Amino acid sequence: MKSFNKAIAAALLGVTALLGVQATAVQAAEEGWLVDFEEAKKLSKETGKPILMEFTGSDWCPPCKALHKEVLSQDVFKTEVPKSYILLKLDNPRDKSHQTEAEKKQYPVLAKKYGISGVPTVMLVDDEGKPFHQQVGFGGDKAEKWVADIVSKSEIRAKRDSALEKAVAASGVEKAKLLDQAINLIDEKLAVATYGDVVAQIIELDAENEAGLKSKYVGLQNNVKFEAEMQGVMQASRGAAPEETAGKLGELVAKYKPSGEPLQMALYYQGFFTMRAGDKEKAKVLMEKAVAADPDSRISLQIKQIIAQQFKD
Repeated sequence: MKSFNKAIAAALLGVTALLGVQATAVQAAEEGWLVDFEEAKKLSKETGKPILMEFTGSDWCPPCKALHKEVLSQDVFKTEVPKSYILLKLDNPRDKSHQTEAEKKQYPVLAKKYGISGVPTVMLVDDEGKPFHQQVGFGGDKAEKWVADIVSKSEIRAKRDSALEKAVAASGVEKAKLLDQAINLIDEKLAVATYGDVVAQIIELDAENEAGLKSKYVGLQNNVKFEAEMQGVMQASRGAAPEETAGKLGELVAKYKPSGEPLQMALYYQGFFTMRAGDKEKAKVLMEKAVAADPDSRISLQIKQIIAQQFKD
């Protein structure tokens, strides 16, 4: 069982190779970075530059330390990125003695607003706080490559704004298509969470599902609700019997009938807790269903490796 648990941890924490990274804690208000969201939005409106928000855990998160050491503290970042973005650091350190009360209160509010589930998360937003790009974790890119990539993401906002502008003059299903085109450039979960008004318009404009957009966005909304409830089950799993947690996950799947990656994660976790409960045969079936739910997802290969390692005939 210990080897199984280790395999699970390795599969889910793809950034563990960075654990050896050594770096000092980053002071929140370091040079070039703002720490107040409202101030950043005001400056964004004045300059026309969008905001680069970094959600981080500066004194405890190895990938956050690596991102800071390898990219954010490098001259190419300090020179080039401020030309395109207002920089906003949103830190959630263990040692909060250097933070103001406003900073301490701000982080959980914004983390909830933007659905932050892991750090580092870098998010690009406009002067109203509407996101148009996010990336989670740090894959080890050299500073020059990371900077060039993030600067290029400003094009997403231009494409979004162009589609939204065209939608103003359109109506009916054609308007729904343009609105979809605008927010389809953004991560689906993030779009549903932060563009609720646009999503509602799309569903209303395609009420007969003529363009397939109503079913698309109703499905996405359903997945978001499902993931929120699944997160609650996972948080409660520490004090619960594994078979109880597996049962609750199964009930959620039956209730919401999710698809894609959300279903895959639920089946994977269900298999994990079923394994812990001692039913290895059922656990394997659940793991195989998890792979089938979204074969091309980022974690399918990892689940396949776990199956190969833990369920040998």
